[in-house]
Formats: sequence, structure tokens, C-alpha cells
Amino acid sequence: MADLRVEVAGLELVNPLIAGSGESTRTAAQIRACLDAGAAAVVAKSTNESEAAKAQLRSAEYVVLDEHFAARPLGPAGRFDSLFCRSGLVDEPFERWVTTLAELDAGAGDAYVVPSLIVSDPGAAVEMARAFEQAGLRWLELNVGAPHAEEAAAGAIRTGAELVRPVRHAVSIPLTVKIGGADPVAQAVAAIDAGADAVVLSARAQGFVSDLQTRRPVLGTFAAIGGAWAVPVTCRHLAKARRARPDACLVGTNGARDGRDVAQMLLAGASAVQLTSVVMTDGAAALGRAIDELDTYLDEQGVSARELVGESADLVRTYEEVAVERRR
Repeated sequence: MADLRVEVAGLELVNPLIAGSGESTRTAAQIRACLDAGAAAVVAKSTNESEAAKAQLRSAEYVVLDEHFAARPLGPAGRFDSLFCRSGLVDEPFERWVTTLAELDAGAGDAYVVPSLIVSDPGAAVEMARAFEQAGLRWLELNVGAPHAEEAAAGAIRTGAELVRPVRHAVSIPLTVKIGGADPVAQAVAAIDAGADAVVLSARAQGFVSDLQTRRPVLGTFAAIGGAWAVPVTCRHLAKARRARPDACLVGTNGARDGRDVAQMLLAGASAVQLTSVVMTDGAAALGRAIDELDTYLDEQGVSARELVGESADLVRTYEEVAVERRR
């Protein structure tokens, strides 16, 4: 068996597989299922104090799009399918959610249960971050790149790396910051400069799809979209961020469905990879399969997971450098 251990935000993980924050991590039972499948960490469904954001989850919708963008109900997805959804934040009283996550983390053994905050009011975010730390949780994710922010009710969700510093000053536990936007590399650099211990890049983009039969918007509006097609895009963001901040700890997300996708993101500079969409469509067992696939790949290559991190990204050359070499 290959050495799967990696380090993220100063914490040693037994493997690079993290269950990302989403509808598949919004209950205690779902989080336990991800832990039982072998995830080194599980990021719980995001929360904040906004009732509008919670109400948005109650009217959330999810479909799988095939290679022709035809929609079908949420369920097992193939490699060329995409997840298209309109979502919100966890609909649970905050104090109860803190207690639930603290109990799950205490029983997680060598894994981690990670609360996720999305900002509405910065002052409230600071107090909520402190509450998680005071409850004994050992790691916090701050999502400042939520793809639904632009379409959410006014004030429900805020984005931007400027939101990182107040939370960083409020807690001492490792802080992972999830970013997105039109320039995720710049957002990653800004989050690192604001004190993030690790940066997750990048959040899914918003898309628009029409039903060709009814000629109406799928889900009736804009929605977040992700799929395996996004792996090369995510890997570019990772490699560019690594070049901008060589010592930064990066976590890949958006597109990874299996162990070989995880390997792609490690080679691009990620120290770990969050799987979210595939867990929503195919269940927690997808995590276990990805771990096995990564283990097989590493064993074939004769390397550890740590050795893979950034190996390919560090060999990237400019167009001009490639042209000069080929003229020799």
C-alpha cells in the first residue's frame, strides 16, 4: 500500500481525500458515512446567521446534466455528466449545529470534521467562528467564493477575500479559505495574505442552461455547475497559485470524481482534494473508491502522495520557452 499521508494547514491527514461541503454533508448521518468511507476530513454543509440563506436551501433544486445538457433527476452520474443546482445554507439552529459537529469531530479518530462558514454579517461570522473553536472543533473553513452569492437574497451571502482577516484574527485553529470568482488565483493570493493557512480553489461557476424541448431555463434560473470537465481548469488555477505563492498550502476542488482526478490536482500543486458533486450524485462510497484508485496509482508510480504535490506544476514553462527548446 502506498503512503497516502499529506499535510494541510499544518495538520497531517491520513490521505488527501476530503468530502467537500454540500448537501451530502448536511446531517450527522451523512458526515459519518463520509468518515466511514475513509475521508481524511469532512467539511460540513456551510452555515451563517441569515434566515434568507436557510430558506434558500428549502427551495433548492438539483439535476444531473448529460453530455448534451439534458437534465435528469439527481442520481448516479457518469464522467461526462455535470451537476447543476440551486442551493442554500444548512437549515439548523446554530447552537445545535455546533454541538453536532463538535461531537462528530470528537469521535472522528484520526480524521477531522470541519465546520464551514459563509459570511453574511462579518461581525456575526467572527462570533460564530469563535463558537466553533470554543466547542473544541480543530479546523475551520471559511467560504468567501460561494457561487450562489450573486443570485441569493440581498445580504444573505457575501464574498471576497477581504472577509478573511477578521475571522483569522478571531480564532487560533487552522483556517482554510475557499475562494472563487473571475480571478481565483488573485483571490487565493489575497486570502493567503490575509492569513489563510490553506486555500481551497476554486468554487464552482454559475451557469445557464435551457431545456431544448420546452425552451425554458433549467431550474428556472442561473445555477452552479460542476463536472469532470472542470479538472483541467482547476488544475490551471492550482498551478498558477502555486507559482504565485510557492510555499502556500492549496486544496483542489471542482471536478474531481475519482482517484486519478485527485492525482491530477496533486500534481498541479494541491496538498489535498475536496470531492463534493460526486458524493452528492453517487454517495459516500465514491470517496472510498477514489482512495483505492489513488493508492493503486501511487503504487504503480512508486511515489507517495506528498511526493506528487506540485511535481508537474513546477515543470511548467511559458509558450516562448517551449518554442525555444523545440528550435534547438
